[in-house]
Amino acid sequence: MTFIKIVGVVAAVAAIGLGNVYANEDGGKAEHKMRADVNQDGKISYDEFRTAHEKRIEQHFKRMDANADGFIDQAEKKAVHEKWAEKRKVKYERCNKPHAEKTY
Repeated sequence: MTFIKIVGVVAAVAAIGLGNVYANEDGGKAEHKMRADVNQDGKISYDEFRTAHEKRIEQHFKRMDANADGFIDQAEKKAVHEKWAEKRKVKYERCNKPHAEKTY
């Protein structure tokens, strides 16, 4: 890696770090808000947990049920698996390029 690239990476990391400090005006002491904590009491109850996951499952089912008939048939299941396989293949190929060819 050339000196210019190293300096650029260090500058980018520093900018991100400073941006995070600036964004947290309280010095980063604010607690992370949890999506499932609907009543925002700082705790996730069983019902909040179950509801959040039911919504996620419903969204996932709707993506798989391409013809919206309320069922996932073999063709829809196969299509989803092929789509996921293609995404994994692209990610694998991107991560396994020789270092000189990587574009990140």
